[in-house]
Amino acid sequence: MHSQTQTAVVTGAASGIGLALSARLARAGASVIMADVEGGALRRRAAELTAQGGQVTAVTADLTDPDAVERLADTAFDVLGDIDVVCNNAGVLGPVGQPLWEAPLERMREVFEVNHWAHVLVARAFVPRLLARGRPAHLVHTASMSAFVVGAGSAAYAASKHADLAVARSLRADLADTGIRVSVLCPGRVDTPMVQGLTAPRGAGGDTSVSAEAVAGVVVDALGSDRFYLFSNSDAPQRLRDQFDDVWRHVSLSPPSPEEELWPAPKATTGATKH
Repeated sequence: MHSQTQTAVVTGAASGIGLALSARLARAGASVIMADVEGGALRRRAAELTAQGGQVTAVTADLTDPDAVERLADTAFDVLGDIDVVCNNAGVLGPVGQPLWEAPLERMREVFEVNHWAHVLVARAFVPRLLARGRPAHLVHTASMSAFVVGAGSAAYAASKHADLAVARSLRADLADTGIRVSVLCPGRVDTPMVQGLTAPRGAGGDTSVSAEAVAGVVVDALGSDRFYLFSNSDAPQRLRDQFDDVWRHVSLSPPSPEEELWPAPKATTGATKH
């Protein structure tokens, strides 16, 4: 971690990667604002870190509410003064294992509210204030390997992570000539409460699993640097290579010949069709 990292805001901090980030930053001496919608769990975790000597403040906030996000930013700057790091980490899994046409629409919308729109709201609340302060800072978006690799039955989660990757890339371009660095965290499977007992959909999970503490280490080690993509799992290179090899394969495909059968033969159906 860069020695300048003295203050940080972490969202989704009551468990998983957010809790691990908060603990790692606090142990390194940073003062941390921990934010989460789960107020009871958040306060317990903050109390545990405080008992271990950490300087942490728990703020219960629904990050899908623009007013709540503005209040979080107000509180963060009031408590911390200047902010060195914002970990835009809140996230939910949503419906998994169902094809797009069967996944409940409201649950899909909830996934986008947390994984995409909450990240947008946090960036919109914090970045202008960081720019006004004129100091170096680092914004870290938690996306996922699902921003690149998509398996069956994961449309809502993967689409929200694709969207967050695009937001992070856009922010990086927007802030290129400023002192604010942007990184996007793309972990594979992580041992967190969110995925306990979950069987990953076909093609979505990868072959490795890492701890939330290991992911937090990847982030903290990158703070202050210009590293944009942050990967935590050892199978990331092969998974990315497979994806982009498939893209290049389609780029180089020649147009179909007139003799090629373009439509597959229909599958046989059972039962008579009534007219």
